[in-house]
Amino acid sequence: MREKILEVKNVKKYFPIHAGLFKKPLQVKAVDDVSFTMYKGETLGLVGESGCGKSTLGRTIVRLYEPTAGQIIFKDQDISKWKSNKLKKLRQEMQLIFQDPYSSLNPRMNVSSIVGEALLAHKLVTKDEFKDRVTEIVEKCGLASYHINRYPHQFSGGQRQRIGVARALAMNPDFIVADEPVSALDVSVQSQVLNMMNGLKAEFGLSYLFISHDLSVVKHISDRIGVMYLGSLVELTGKRELYNNPLHPYTKALMLAIPEPNPKKIKKMEAVKGEIPSNINTPSGCKFHTRCPYMKDVCKEEVPEFREIEKDHYVACHFAGEI
Repeated sequence: MREKILEVKNVKKYFPIHAGLFKKPLQVKAVDDVSFTMYKGETLGLVGESGCGKSTLGRTIVRLYEPTAGQIIFKDQDISKWKSNKLKKLRQEMQLIFQDPYSSLNPRMNVSSIVGEALLAHKLVTKDEFKDRVTEIVEKCGLASYHINRYPHQFSGGQRQRIGVARALAMNPDFIVADEPVSALDVSVQSQVLNMMNGLKAEFGLSYLFISHDLSVVKHISDRIGVMYLGSLVELTGKRELYNNPLHPYTKALMLAIPEPNPKKIKKMEAVKGEIPSNINTPSGCKFHTRCPYMKDVCKEEVPEFREIEKDHYVACHFAGEI
């Protein structure tokens, strides 16, 4: 039986907007009632259009944001209400790799300080052990030992992201949220970083929540994939099942938008029709009904339950399996 490492139960993250003195305060529903389970040693991919709440969910899980509602259960402990003194200990087990390798590294710090800062803050190494530990981590992430004395501006984008991975790995965590870690990199460099992350996962027994808007990248690295739309999870299953048998209309539309790499094959590509609704005033019923080609009256009125349609295949659609 697989060991659970993370349970997200009905998590919401709303951001208040102060519209004016006499106007009713509004809320941006960035993450709206998301639930899923992750298992030790797996990579769960999370995809969706820009603004759907993927990054906000990742940051809420690692408690950079305070959840508005719901539970985040990490290793059988509910961390959703933990305060800063308990969260400091949690940082050794949960880490985040940021999206932008250019802005996420302090330009005034060399690699040794960037990677090893947390080691000293948490007193995980002595000053005598510091250099050896940092060098070991940097080399595991594909950089040379002499790189530890250099500064971020002396590296390429791919090398900077390796430094970001090394910084997360330094704490020897069990769980890492990778927030679009290769989206700012060239395609040739993306595969190198993804292969490195896969190797580190196998070596250290890591679990990844891998956030991306690129379905081909997620397919390469993930065991299961969740699809988000307007703050909610609409489909979750194994990657092969998702690509071979998508059941939610939004997932089907995303699959049609994937380019065909083989020039000899002709594929009819279609974009998802319509504009994304505002996540301040979300549509009633199914959030996707304003863009769905299969929409019926019930879709406007009732919120579809996120339920298991087939074994380990969860979908939030009134007509999943019928369309």
